[in-house]
Amino acid sequence: MNQEEWNIRLLEYWQGELLSSEEVREVESWLGEKVENRWYFEDLQREFLRQRWAMREGLISRKGERRFRRVARKRAMSRRAVAVAACVSALLLAGGGYYWWTGEVRDVPLAESGVIHHGSSKARLFLSTGDVVELGKERKSLREQQAVAIDVEQEGMVAYRDLVMAGETGNVVYNKLVVNRGGEYRIVLADGSEGWGNSESELVYPVRFAGEKRVVRLKGEAYFKVQADADHPFVVEANGVEVAAVGTEFNVNSRKEKIVESVLVKGRVGVENGIRQVMLTPNQLAVCDVETNGIVVKEVDIRKYIDWTNGDFVFSDDRLEDVMNKLVLWYDCDVVYADEELKEIRLSGDMKRYGEVEEFLHFLEISTGTRFSVKNKTIVVSIK
Repeated sequence: MNQEEWNIRLLEYWQGELLSSEEVREVESWLGEKVENRWYFEDLQREFLRQRWAMREGLISRKGERRFRRVARKRAMSRRAVAVAACVSALLLAGGGYYWWTGEVRDVPLAESGVIHHGSSKARLFLSTGDVVELGKERKSLREQQAVAIDVEQEGMVAYRDLVMAGETGNVVYNKLVVNRGGEYRIVLADGSEGWGNSESELVYPVRFAGEKRVVRLKGEAYFKVQADADHPFVVEANGVEVAAVGTEFNVNSRKEKIVESVLVKGRVGVENGIRQVMLTPNQLAVCDVETNGIVVKEVDIRKYIDWTNGDFVFSDDRLEDVMNKLVLWYDCDVVYADEELKEIRLSGDMKRYGEVEEFLHFLEISTGTRFSVKNKTIVVSIK
């Protein structure tokens, strides 16, 4: 079986096509062999959706059409399986030839063009004096207590610099970085560790670290790149859960009610809830249930959990409601559903985080078969 035929087999399995029990076992055995196979399968699903969108937009070549029709005749495929083969052919032949399409393109109906915009680098900084500083992309120089300088960089980053190398300087002084909906912001703490706050998040931290641990408190979601210091672990506190690291990169998300998720990108971290403690290795996710004190660890494709740091939205068999929750935070809008069952639609795919909302909604319409419309700053999801 060549690569194209195997891709078709995988997509038929995903689409629920009638496969023999032997074929199902073969696919499931392959998926269970190693995590890279699962990632490939998920990438193939996302590429399928992109190519299906491309077909609707006139981006599939005649050469690709001839190839998938030959495969379809050979295998006596169903109508849905033919669509799978078409997208696989397009995947293998993307970028060449004359493009064709025979369907109808319908733009997402918008009440006003440009009402909803993607987010940007912006936040508010709460100083120990009670002053509040609006952070954007403009450079600023500030001073805090304990001889700490604060530089607001042009690239959407605020950096703390310790102007003295001495030890203790009195009581610990805290600042707070607040990132509202439609925003994101980077921070370099006094020890050189970096944080990146996602939309609707808060990070509380000392202007200078003191004591045995470097402790910060998080509400919402943030990505951390920790400066190595074996004698002073870096600890993120989020809703009763502690994520401790020495020198590593990881993401912490406490948005879900009574759930804290931590995914490790590099190094090692310990996740503790006061009762249990687990150690994570790269590509592992810890899901902490604050109510039951349970911690579940599993291997994952981390791209789905750190997509926002790469300027993307990545979905893999996610509920439509979860996808839209990500969208409304970044685009600072609201969403309503004409039918509660629409929230349970599953989809996979990826989109650029800095794209226009019309493009995003068009992708979702084609991927889910539902209708999206915009009224003021509210997205309405309904049945076509």
